[in-house]
Amino acid sequence: MKIKNILLLLILVLPVFAQADPLFGKAMAGDRKLPRAFGIGIDYFSMDQPYQIDSLSFSPPPTFPLPPITNVLAIVVDSEIENVDLKVDVWLLPFLNVFGIYGRIDGRTTVDLSNTGVLLPPDFQRLNIAYDGDVYGGGVVLAVGGDRWFASLTGTFSDTSLSGAFQSSVEATTIQPRLGFRVPENTEIWIGGYFIDAEESHSGTINLDLGPFGPGTPIPIDFAVDLSQQEDFNFSYGLHTMFSDSWEATMEVGRGDRNTALANLTYRFE
Repeated sequence: MKIKNILLLLILVLPVFAQADPLFGKAMAGDRKLPRAFGIGIDYFSMDQPYQIDSLSFSPPPTFPLPPITNVLAIVVDSEIENVDLKVDVWLLPFLNVFGIYGRIDGRTTVDLSNTGVLLPPDFQRLNIAYDGDVYGGGVVLAVGGDRWFASLTGTFSDTSLSGAFQSSVEATTIQPRLGFRVPENTEIWIGGYFIDAEESHSGTINLDLGPFGPGTPIPIDFAVDLSQQEDFNFSYGLHTMFSDSWEATMEVGRGDRNTALANLTYRFE
């Protein structure tokens, strides 16, 4: 993915100034008070967004041909996910945090074909694809800042192992820029956004029952659909606070063509 290459380039060129109590390079922070190096926390993340069709195919049996869909732009696709994961992180350097995640994802994708102008059986007017499974991945945080301001860039790579009525896969690469300030010293607020590069694929078989007008048994029709995000970017705003040297919490909401919500509670230790 192109976003991965951009993120790797930013890691190499971002200046080395930040706030964090790292494993290495503590002298870079001077006399600033720094958070503890290690963290373990829980994330809750939800997102709903429109998708675009990259490819769509049906493979009916020869005895039951389906008309082709040529007006792909008329297909409406919506995706909703909820994700809860365990996150472990460490500040390696004052400007560099690395983390890993592992958790569960529940999702639903709806492919609405009713406005394509093609006469399709009722079971094909609207494809409802539900899935759940494991999500895993990792990423990096790059940070710069002063006494009252900060800027950061978070890159996350995630993959899934899913189950459901169909064969499904979801991969995503996310870059989150943030720019904010501290009020008071233990609380930060910011405005930022999400650049998301998502790839979602589903395939399987739908058994079409034509009732008394059919052959008496359901007709199996194979389908495959590849999806990607319709919009690359949406704005977000959030808040982070330290309750003590050990406990911190984050809340962030994103709005636009894509809606997101993030909540995190982390325990930090040496």
